[in-house]
Amino acid sequence: MGKRRAFLDSVRSYFGGGEDTVAPESAQRLRLSGKGLRIPIRGKPVYLVEMGKQHLQVHPDLAVDPRLRASPPDFLLFDPQRYLSGISPVLRLKAGETLAIDRNAEDQQHLFTHPREAFRRHLSLRHEGNALVFRDPISELGTYVSLLGDAQDHPEPLRRREQALDRIVEIFGGPLQPLGRGEALESLRTVNRMLREDPYRRKDAEGNPGGVVALPPGPTPIIVGDLHARLDNLLKILSENAFLQALERGEAVLVLLGDAVHEEAGDRLGNMEDSLLMMDLIFKLKIHYRERVVFLIGNHDSFSSDVMKAGVPQGLLWERRVTEARGKEYALELALFYQQSPLVILSQDFIACHAGPTRSKVTLDMLVNVRQFPGLVHELTWTRLKTPGFPAGYTRGDVRRFRKSLGVEKDTPFIVGHYPVTCDRTIWPHVGEVENHHIVYSAKPDEVGLFTRIDGEMVPLVYPAEPLLGWVNERARAG
Repeated sequence: MGKRRAFLDSVRSYFGGGEDTVAPESAQRLRLSGKGLRIPIRGKPVYLVEMGKQHLQVHPDLAVDPRLRASPPDFLLFDPQRYLSGISPVLRLKAGETLAIDRNAEDQQHLFTHPREAFRRHLSLRHEGNALVFRDPISELGTYVSLLGDAQDHPEPLRRREQALDRIVEIFGGPLQPLGRGEALESLRTVNRMLREDPYRRKDAEGNPGGVVALPPGPTPIIVGDLHARLDNLLKILSENAFLQALERGEAVLVLLGDAVHEEAGDRLGNMEDSLLMMDLIFKLKIHYRERVVFLIGNHDSFSSDVMKAGVPQGLLWERRVTEARGKEYALELALFYQQSPLVILSQDFIACHAGPTRSKVTLDMLVNVRQFPGLVHELTWTRLKTPGFPAGYTRGDVRRFRKSLGVEKDTPFIVGHYPVTCDRTIWPHVGEVENHHIVYSAKPDEVGLFTRIDGEMVPLVYPAEPLLGWVNERARAG
C-alpha cells in the first residue's frame, strides 16, 4: 500500500498534483522539483525564475498613478535582458489565470534570449489572487525561483514609463491641454512645411508630396490604429516598451493609421475638444521627430459632410469647432494637412493604409499620384473587409492584387485600421482568412493594440488601457 501511494504521489507531482506553500526570504533560491511552489503575495513582489541560461522576471504591473494601482496586481513576465534594452514582448498574468511557457504559443516566439532553455521546461504560473503558484514538472533540469524584493526596490519598468511621459510633456512644452490660437497655427504651419519636403515620399506629377511613404529598412515601425481622440491610449503606447526611447534614438518610426479625431462613445460623438488636443500632440511629435512620425489619412480626418456617426455629422462639427477655436486660417491649414498627408506606407516589413486595398488594379505610380484619382482615395480611406454585413467589401484577391501592385512579396504583412471586426478585441490577425492581413483598432476604452517589428517579424502587442492624462498634467503642473 505504501509503494502504491508513493507511486501515485509521484504521478500527481509530475502532472501538477503536488504543491508546497512557501514564504521565501529575499534572494533565497527555491528549486521547482516536480511539485508546485505556492508563494503568498505580500506587497508588490518581484520574482526571478532561472531556467538555465534563460532568466524570466515576474514583476507586478503598476499604474503610474498610485491611486489607480489594482490589488491584486496583474504580473508581467519578461526576459530582463531583452526588456530593459529595447522593444520586446511581455506576457501578462491576471488574477484567476494560468500561463504556461509553450513553444507553440505565438505570443512567446520572440520573448526569450535563450528560447531552447525556456521551452525545454514545462514551466507554468498560476495567479490565485492572494498567491502565485510556480510549477515545473521537469525536475531534473533545475528551475529556480527567487524573491528579488518589492517593486519599489526594482522600479525600472515603472521609472521608464514615467520618464517617457515626462519627455512627452517636455516635447509638448508644458501640460497637455489645447494650444492657444497663435501657437497652434504656427505648429500646424511647421508640419505642413515639413510634409512638402518629406524625404520618404516621391513627388507627384504636379510637384506635390505623393500619396506613398517608402520607409528605409532600418527604423522599427510602431503601427497604431484608429485613436478617435483617445489621448490616454496614445500616451499608453508611447510610455510602454521603450517605444519613446527608440524614437529618441532614431531607431523607430511611429505610424498612425488615421482617424485620430472624433470620439466614438455614443454620448460624446459631437464633442471635439479632445480631438483638438490629439492633433496638437501629434503635430508636436511630428515637429520633434520629423520623418520618424508618419500620419496616414483616414476617412474621419476630414471636414466632409460624409463623415457621420449615428446621425451626428462629425466632419461638419469638426470644421465648425476648429474654426471657432482656432480661426479660419487654421482651418485652411488643417485642410491643407489633410490634402498633403500620405495614404499608403510601404516598407520591406509591411504595407499599410487606413481602410483597405483598392478594388481595382493600380500601379505604384497611380498611388503616388493618388490625388488625381478620387475613387482610389475613397477606397483607401473608406472600404472595409467583405463580411455578411458588408458584401461590397474587399476580398483576399484584392489584397493579393494590392501587394503585387506595390511590388512586395506575396506574404508581406498588410496592416489596416478603420474596421473593428468585433467589439471585444483591438487586433484581428490574419483577418478574413487572409494570411498576413491584420486589422488594428487602437481606440478601445479597455485595451490598446499595435504592431511592431521584433526579430525581423511584425508582431501584435496589446496593453490594458490606462487613464494617464490627468496624472501627467498634475505632475507637469507640480513642476
